[in-house]
Order: sequence, then structure tokens, then C-alpha cells
Amino acid sequence: MRFLSLRSAVVLSLLIGSAACAQVVRDADPSGELAPARPEPAADLLSYVDAGYWSPEERTQLRVEHGLWEPEELTTPALTARAMLLAGRPSHGSLSVPLAEPLDRAEAMIERGELRDALKMLDGIDTIRAHRMRAEALELQGDYEQADQAVDPVVDALLADTLEDADELVDGVLALMVRSRLRGPSKPGDPGSAAADFRTLMQLLARARDELDRQSWRAHAVEAELLYERGNLPQATEAARDALIRNPRAARVWRLMGTMTVDRFNFDKAMAIADVMDGLADGPSPDAGLLRARAALRQNDVAGALEQVEQVLRELPTHPRGLALHAAAVASTFDEAALRAALAAFDARTGTPSLAPHHAQLAVGMRLGEARQYEPAAAYLREAIKRQPNLAQSWSELGLLSMQAGKDDEALDALREAARLDPFHTQAVNSLALIEGLVDWPTLESEHFIVRYRAGIDELLAREMLPVLEAIHARVTGPEGFDHEPGQPTIIELMPDHATFAVRITGMPALHTVAAATGPAIAMESPQEGPGFTTGTYDWPRVLEHEYAHTVTLSRTRNRIPHWFTEAAAVWMENSPRPWGWWQLLAAAYESGTLFKMDEISLRFVRPIKPSDRTQAYAQGHWMYEYMVHAHGGRAPLELMDLYAEGVAQDEAMQRVLGIGEDEFFANFIEWAGDELLAAGLHQADDEPTLEELASKAGIDLGEPPSTWEPGVLATWLDEYPEHPEVLKAAVVAALADKGDEPLALSPELVPLLERLARARPVDPLAHRELARLALTGELEGARADAIAIEHLEFLDLSQTNTPVYARALVERYAKLGDLDQAWAKADRAVNIAPFDPALREVAATVAVQAKRWEEAERMLAALAELEPDRPIHARRLEALRKLRAAE
Repeated sequence: MRFLSLRSAVVLSLLIGSAACAQVVRDADPSGELAPARPEPAADLLSYVDAGYWSPEERTQLRVEHGLWEPEELTTPALTARAMLLAGRPSHGSLSVPLAEPLDRAEAMIERGELRDALKMLDGIDTIRAHRMRAEALELQGDYEQADQAVDPVVDALLADTLEDADELVDGVLALMVRSRLRGPSKPGDPGSAAADFRTLMQLLARARDELDRQSWRAHAVEAELLYERGNLPQATEAARDALIRNPRAARVWRLMGTMTVDRFNFDKAMAIADVMDGLADGPSPDAGLLRARAALRQNDVAGALEQVEQVLRELPTHPRGLALHAAAVASTFDEAALRAALAAFDARTGTPSLAPHHAQLAVGMRLGEARQYEPAAAYLREAIKRQPNLAQSWSELGLLSMQAGKDDEALDALREAARLDPFHTQAVNSLALIEGLVDWPTLESEHFIVRYRAGIDELLAREMLPVLEAIHARVTGPEGFDHEPGQPTIIELMPDHATFAVRITGMPALHTVAAATGPAIAMESPQEGPGFTTGTYDWPRVLEHEYAHTVTLSRTRNRIPHWFTEAAAVWMENSPRPWGWWQLLAAAYESGTLFKMDEISLRFVRPIKPSDRTQAYAQGHWMYEYMVHAHGGRAPLELMDLYAEGVAQDEAMQRVLGIGEDEFFANFIEWAGDELLAAGLHQADDEPTLEELASKAGIDLGEPPSTWEPGVLATWLDEYPEHPEVLKAAVVAALADKGDEPLALSPELVPLLERLARARPVDPLAHRELARLALTGELEGARADAIAIEHLEFLDLSQTNTPVYARALVERYAKLGDLDQAWAKADRAVNIAPFDPALREVAATVAVQAKRWEEAERMLAALAELEPDRPIHARRLEALRKLRAAE
């Protein structure tokens, strides 16, 4: 179909208004990955450039425009300047000589931040590109009124439908993007405003790339930038790739790809992209240095970020993006005087005291928001909004920040304004839809918590949460916890499904967890099974104890705590056995020498290299915290937190509290970890051979099941090494192996072997599981059976978080023994894991009645009446119970 002219597009925009969303015609990139190497040019581009109808001069010009040039082809100052400009070298000497094209020289000046010189050079030039550059320079200078006026000639040309050159049309779109940032959404009756509507811009770019010039890399590049501004990273990535196969040296596209890669926490790939950018032209790229700085900052490597950005500023002291990023990095040092100086340096480059550009204020606000410095972040974002009130990004960042800080009214106002200014901003629109629903949700309150839930079945759980939460508060904030109370109630938001939970946390409907704390607010997915739920049932009190530990440690440290340390403290506060999978990961990492160093463990939470890295980071961080308490006492972590609150770096803090730095702490931890693995049966003593050594000597293939090994070899090894954990496990596995088509029945004769394995490797669930099965299947009798069942069911119950099956089995055992207190405790735990399971509520009600826990019995029967309203027996039983209580 013929694409709309701008005049037609404007009329259509005015007729249909500003929709809240629109489908972009490009497909999302399925992988989301970004290529870190310069791609091969598209075959049709090469055919186009090599066509016989071009003169040699025209072909050379095309090769420069599409990044296909070789150094020997840059035979004139103008060609060299153009090549260097497109390849991201604005400080190259060729861009300062009079023989270069004036517009290329002016564009390089804008890149370098020499805005007044650029505006002077552009004076009197009446082209679409010149008008676009004038608008961009004035916007960077903070002269927003003049910048908006500079777009008027572009709008006039577009409305006249006179632009038939793809590059001119793309420049027109860039100019309209400036207007969109300055004016906000289209207004009825204002064609100049409607021209900047997102749909119009996409249509113009489609015309440029599909009708006017199918080799226009700039059309794809600007489309990628436009999509990125709206938070659509997958389609922005695809458009960027389309641009690069039409100009592999397009620096602005590589810059965007690097930014998106850092957004995804893919720092290794970001470094590869920075290396590519350095190789695009003759010399280092300032954008590569800024990309490295941005990646360092996201990893909380403030010193590394400052080093990179200051290196760029030594060459380009007025570089706008460099100065803004420098201010953001300085903000991360928490040196307020230095930050004021950095912000003043950004403002001073305009040379006009009355102008107040917003860019550095926005960068600082966003960076402090990443660091969870909510109050100062909000102050800088509000200052950015004061300076430039029509930029949707600033409002969106403020809204998302306010959601994280638990300030929903402020979030609602900010996100409404963001969505009004840019109805196509995905994250803002998603978050607004959620927060508009949240503010009307009912709440329940206790002294330290506010529980918010959607009306319906979740109210049942919400009511039961408050007393549990108060008990969690007493433990986490008390002297055995972190000895600190947050200064405000914590909001617990019970999300009715996973998609709602994910939008609440990230603004996007995809997230792989069931609960998350942002400081004053904790969101959790309702522990239900079925469509829309990712995990199903889970031990929500344990999960919330973990998340509330984050709230408390973030409060104590003013949100200035290393990532690994806050996660380690939260796992420590769960006070539960380390999962078997974690033990295996830690043992493998210890044996292979791949435990994370102190300078990399925090990064592995956000950017794992292997699928197991994030889990290893949790497990190892908890292990190191455990060692710290063991070696330095329970107050040591708390004293470290207080130094982190002051902005002291980790190594210095450790030296001041522990008397040793990071490297020595890690070395001592490794030595202790070996002893811990030895005690857990996951590391061999120096004087004991490994299973591999034994097998090699005996000619045994460990790839084969133990039941197929040479007869008698396991018995020989057991005689020689009776407590060898690997030999014991192989013997157990062999004894449990299939015999023909029928598995060997469990028998009491296995008990001694299983108990030896449980002693030799107490963290392995195999022996615990099989001993519990023996006891529960009636193979064992009497008190010994009950003791074995309880001991090993307790281990299994405490080692998992997603099933009530072990707690349910323990209810029966404790009730049989007449221990109704323990029976009730396990019944209550089972109900907590699966609060919407009527069968478990029935069991709990029965135990509560037997134990004369009338209040708990009434709670369970009332819940049953809600869960199964079509069963009148629940109401009758509830009435009978209330009469019984009254009689007593």
C-alpha cells in the first residue's frame, strides 16, 4: 500500500486522537541478543553500490555513506570528515578544516558539545538537515522555546509533502522527535504538534526505507532510536540490526546497541561492542569510553566509571553525554559538593546562565534511582521535570521510582503525566494500568505492615498474613536479626497472578521470581496453582522473611549495600537448611576453583554467564555471610552495614571492621569452606582416595550404574573405607537399583546403610528420603519407626519451600504420638504453603479442635466456608464450634 503523506497522517492523527497503544508493524526479535561484531553488509547493498551506472566519485561517496570504505579511498578532506563523523570520531582533525562540508563540521561540533559554534555555523543554512541540527543543538543547550521554533520549517516542508529524499525525510523525523520531547502529545487542531505523533513518525520512516531508498540505513537507525525511546527493546534491536547491515560503521547505531546491552546487564557483550566501536575509525571512540563507563556504573564500579568518562572528557571537555554521565557517576560517590560541581559544569557549557538544560539532572536522578536512593533521586527527577516539563521519560522515571518507594499516589500522578505525554511508552503505560488498579484495592493494617490485595479469594490469605508478618518483624529487626527498624510501615502487595506481579516490579509482564522487595514495598505473587501462576504453592512466610530482610538491611544502610551482601543477609535470616542443589553447586565450584571472587559475585546476580551462576551467587553469598559470622561474630555484618550507609567501599569497610581486606577475607573463606565441605561429606580428606581414584584402580567405569559394577567391589571398598560418603552413596544406589522389571522392595536391612550415609553426608536428601519411606510404608514398626520418620521428614520438610507433603505427613506422626502442639505447628505450616487447599484446611481444623485451639479451629473452618461456599457443612461445623467455645 502507498504510505500516507504527512498531511494525511496528521489529519488521521487528529481524527483518531492519542490512543493508549498501537501495534508497530515490525516483528519482535525472538532472541533479544545483540551481535558484538561488525556484521557483513547486506548482499543487495553491495549489488547496489557496485552497480555499473555510478561514476567512480559517486561510488566512493556511497561507500563512505554506507561504511564500506577503505582508508585509501578517503582521498579528500570532505570524504575523510564524512567517514569520521559517521564512524563516531567527532574530534578527528578532518572535521575542523574548512574543506570539510559545513554541515558535517557543525554536526561534529554538536557531538563535541560546542553548541554556540555549531549554531553560528548553521546560521543562514536553509536545509532540513540544518534545521534538524539547529533544533538538537538548542535542545541540548536548554533553550527549549527556540529549539521548538527551529522545527517549524521542517513541519512546513513535511506538510507541503515536498520531501522526496530519504535522508531529508529521516532528518525531518529527527526534528519531529525533538518537538515530541518538547511539546508532548499531539493536540487537536495543531498540525505541527500532531506531526510529532509516534504513528506519524513510524509511517514517515517506513516511507523513507521502503519507498524512497531501500538502502537507507539512517531510516532503520532512527526507527530503532524511536522504538527504544518508547521502551520497545526487542523491536529496537531488530531495527538496529537492519541498520548495521546497511552501514556496519554506523556509530550511532552501535551506541544504541551498547546502551540496550547494558540495559540487559549483558556487560561482557557491551565490552565487545565498545571494542567494535573503537575499531570503526582511526582511533578510540568517545562513545566506546562512555559505554564502558555506563557498564561500570551499572555494576557499581564507580571508580571504573569515573576513569572511563574522565578519559573522554579530557579529549572532549564539553561533550554533553559525557558531562551528564560524569554527573551520574559522581552522584554514586555520595559526595554532594562534587556532585554540585559536576552539575554546574554541565550547565556552564551553555555559556548562558539563564538556560537550564535538564539532561544531567535526569541522568543523576536515574542513577540514584538505580541505587535505591529514593528521596534524592526524586528530587533530581523533579528538577529535570521543572526544567523540561514535557519529557515523558522524566515523568516515567519518577513514577516508577515512586512505585518502588511505595508512594503510590505520587506514582499515579507521575505515570499519568508520562502516559499523557507519550501514550506509546510501554513501561509507563503498563505501570499506569497496574497502579490505577492498585490504588482502589482494599488494605489491612497492623503496627508495621500494610497488606494490599485484590478483592476476592486473596482476602483470605491477606487476613492471615498480619500476625505472621509481625512475628517476622520481631525476629528480623531484633537483636538476633539486624537490630534496626525501618522508619515507616512496609507495604505488602499480594498480586493476584504472575503477570500483574511482574508489571508491578519491572513495568513489563515478564519476570522470573515470585516475590521482590524494593525497600519500603514488597510485592508477592499469590501462592496458587493453575493458569497465570508460575510457581504454584510456596512457603510465603519464609519468602517474606527473606524479602523483609532486604527492606530492613536497605533501610539500615540507606540503600548502600553490595548486592551480594543484601542477598546473603536475607538468606541468612531464613534460618533454613541449605538446599541440596546449592551444596552440589558450591562443592563443584570449590573443587574446580570457580567460586566467585569478591569483585564479581554481585554481578552474577544480574548478569549470569552460565545458567547456574545466579543460584551459585545466592548460595556462595550466604556461605560467605555464614563464615563472616563464624569468624568475626554476629555484629560484624551489622557494623559493615553501618559503614556502607556512610558510603564506605567494601574493601575499606572490611579492613575497618574485620581487620582484613577483601582478598584476605576471600582466602580465609576458601580455607574454611573446604572444612565445611569435608564435614558435609562433599570433599575428601587428604588421606582418603576419591571415588574416581578407587574406580580407576579397579577398572570401574563410573558412567555405568553402581548395580552393574563388578560384584564385591563395593563391599571391599566399604570394608576399607566404612565412612566414605561417595562409596556409601554408590552402595545405597546399587541397593535401590532395579532388579529386572521390578524395583527392589525397601527392607529394614537397608536401615544401617542408609543411616551411615545420612551421617557421612548429612546434607544429601537421598538417605533421609529413603529412611522416611521405610518408616512410612510399615517396613519398620514401633517407636523406632516413629523416630526415624520424624527425624527425616523434618529434614525434608525444612529443606524445601514448595510442597506441603512432608508437613502433612508429620501432622499424622505427631498426632499419633499425642504431641498436638507439634502436630498443629506442622498443620499450620502446610496451610501456609498451600493456603487455598481445602483438604489441608480440614486437617488443620481437626488438629486445632483436638488441641483445643479454638481460635485457630474457627479460622480454619471459616476459611473452608469461603473456599467451598457450596458445602453447607462448613457453616454448620463453624456454628457448632462457636457454640462449643461459648459453652467453655
